Amino acid sequence: MNLCSFTGYLVEDPKLSKADSGVSRAEFTLVTYTYRTTKSTGEKSRIPTYIRCEAWHTGAETIGSLFSKGSKIHVHATAKNSAKGSRDVIFRVNEFDTTEPFDQE
Repeated sequence: MNLCSFTGYLVEDPKLSKADSGVSRAEFTLVTYTYRTTKSTGEKSRIPTYIRCEAWHTGAETIGSLFSKGSKIHVHATAKNSAKGSRDVIFRVNEFDTTEPFDQE
């Protein structure tokens, strides 16, 4: 089954737009990090991985209004090709959550 789970940080503010049908769409990029230590020198390094994501409808509106650059987010997503015949992959968000508190005004 094609289910993916990522926890990362937004690289920039989500880009909120409307499709021709009027449905909201948010596109954003997550960065996740892998940490490695070399055996010979003990030097630590942080390796970033960038993940393109999209969300639709009310999920897109919520992400667009609550999250911004640097926000930590956890997404459950499905991988798909970004366009017909393309090999580029984008992850369609099915569910999302955050561990950061939001200001309750």
